[in-house]
Amino acid sequence: MMRENRLEKYLASEQIERLSLEALQMTYARYIALGEKGTDEVQKNQFGEIALKMDVEAERVIIDTFDEAQLAIRIISEEHGVVDLSDNPLYLGILDGLDGSNEYKKDRLHGRCGTMFGIFLGTDPVYDDYLFGGVMEHSTGRLFFASRGKGAWVFENGRRIPIKCSDARSFNRQTRIYIDDAGTFDVTRRIFEKLAGYNTKPHISSAANYVDLASGQSDLVVECTRKGNLEIAVAYGLVTEAQGIMVTRDGKNIGRKKYLEFGQNENVSIIGAASEKLADNFVKYLNT
Repeated sequence: MMRENRLEKYLASEQIERLSLEALQMTYARYIALGEKGTDEVQKNQFGEIALKMDVEAERVIIDTFDEAQLAIRIISEEHGVVDLSDNPLYLGILDGLDGSNEYKKDRLHGRCGTMFGIFLGTDPVYDDYLFGGVMEHSTGRLFFASRGKGAWVFENGRRIPIKCSDARSFNRQTRIYIDDAGTFDVTRRIFEKLAGYNTKPHISSAANYVDLASGQSDLVVECTRKGNLEIAVAYGLVTEAQGIMVTRDGKNIGRKKYLEFGQNENVSIIGAASEKLADNFVKYLNT
């Protein structure tokens, strides 16, 4: 996969966005082409989970697109691990070929799942070093994305439409909350137990949860660091450009946290909120 004459120089943000959108759109084409075969189980990934054909092939599409573009990038992915497309990478790509595989397998045509891909400046970035974050939601054909300093958008029915988080500021029983209610992780289970009587919705997939947050369809997303934090990393730029915020349970913005260090070996609660004020009010409630 290594080639000589790599583009070992920094690209304009427009070029980064164009390549990323092209790659994500190609994963949608692969989703259509695979049809039912996309649900075939093909291998175990680095986390010991069974990967579906769509998981693997969506990642391959992204990797191949950037390989052909000869971009000096290192890509960290769920199914392919760490892939260096240059001896001297200048960017870090974060990739989950199919977030929400269970939703996809249960109902390929309607399950809310998606390919998540983000690019950061440098190979040891903090979250605030994001350049691009995007989610291709396959069952709806919608492509949500954000580039640094340019806001958040969705391509839907051939139109590019701006999106933003809701105007929610106060935390009350009408606040729309996505949270993992399955008790999978102790840190989120303890938060869920404090939300009895509140407007909680079960975790669908990180892809679905975060695009709903970024487009104003929900107000809070509660999850935790796990499995390399691929989804959190991609979502950070999208939520931030949609005027939202992502914090830990103590209310600290994760923007200055190093991706390769923060929460890589422990489960840390992450709260995505439509506004800083909402995050503050929610954190105050949790810590009372």
